[in-house]
Amino acid sequence: MKYSVEDTKKRIDQLRKERPLYAEVLNLYEKIRKEQASVSPSISINHLTFVEKLRTLEAKEGFPLIGMGTFVLDIPSSVGLFESICHIAKNANEKIRTNILAVEEAVAINALNLKELLKRHFDQSYADKIAEEFDIDKTILKFLVHSSIQPSLAANVERLKDRVDEKNWLKGYCPICGSLPQISELKGEGKRYLLCSFCGFQWPVERLKCPFCENSEHEKLHYLYAEGKEAYRVDLCDNCSRYIKTVDSRKLGYEPDLDLEDITTVHLDILASEKGYKRIAASLWVV
Repeated sequence: MKYSVEDTKKRIDQLRKERPLYAEVLNLYEKIRKEQASVSPSISINHLTFVEKLRTLEAKEGFPLIGMGTFVLDIPSSVGLFESICHIAKNANEKIRTNILAVEEAVAINALNLKELLKRHFDQSYADKIAEEFDIDKTILKFLVHSSIQPSLAANVERLKDRVDEKNWLKGYCPICGSLPQISELKGEGKRYLLCSFCGFQWPVERLKCPFCENSEHEKLHYLYAEGKEAYRVDLCDNCSRYIKTVDSRKLGYEPDLDLEDITTVHLDILASEKGYKRIAASLWVV
């Protein structure tokens, strides 16, 4: 993982003081990240193979390296992590507890197979069926599954990242898996990067361009800040009425964990929503 357990703990301790309203989700984040970090070194996945000429052509046509369903997962580790996360998250709040109890009951009577659930993480219709059949909140189920396979996703990204042609890939969707961005970051000389909402890969893009509709008309692109917090803003597009939050890491005294920055700036999502803009790749941590 990009951030050590120690770095994450330090930042969370700081955030608890600065933004006490987020204490509940911060506590959950810290515990789950620690559990994921303990699993990551033991992740074992097979190599993916590519036909180079075909891959070059696909890249030119705008196809990502692989699809969401093509990630190689360490299923035994993911199942173990799923069970650990359920144990941890049950104490987060009553809503999560109720839904995890429903999951555990379905597993206990062999009505839900965790291996199958994790293998089919990309199958939305299957997840909807499971959620409806066992009366489980869809967002919480998705959160549990994604959190459980995250170390495997990170291992895939580590192997694939050097195959991305960052100079020529300036699209608003992930060059590895094709998913939409969750949040963006300004760093260095003001270069803009997007963070994939699924696999966590970061890639550079044009700064003054909507990642969702590719609008580059400056009069239709603007942003807003929360008062006194100029390191955080919301980029708005009037063409498609969508938005994405942006962290300007040049104005911070540390390298940000973008997931953490995202879940502790929900007030910006509220500001954008009140103005009629929509977010299409929200953080799964706000459960």
